[in-house]
Amino acid sequence: MNIQKWLFLLLLLSPTHAIATGGEWNGVGVIKTMFIYPTSAVIIQGNSWQGTAGCTNNDGWSFNWSQFDLPTQARIQSMLLSAYVSKTPIQVAIHQTGCGPEGRKNFNGQIMLP
Repeated sequence: MNIQKWLFLLLLLSPTHAIATGGEWNGVGVIKTMFIYPTSAVIIQGNSWQGTAGCTNNDGWSFNWSQFDLPTQARIQSMLLSAYVSKTPIQVAIHQTGCGPEGRKNFNGQIMLP
């Protein structure tokens, strides 16, 4: 990956961007389990920030693929697979309100490698 792409990726993952898009950063951790479904994804990362949404399951986060356009879906899928296989801790931004599939925190598309 060339330097321009890395710089662009860093801009996308900046903490201020997560807040500007209605999210807050979730706790840092290694992905324990992933459930990738045709219409959604559920990521188990351990208990962390619970947020104000009052979601019923706080052991991870989730999202519907339809929340994102195809290029963003591909980026998310690639980063999740890389983080899971390499056991690299990640930090994700979640929506402050509203829950995702299976009552977990709703991912807003931003991932940071702490």
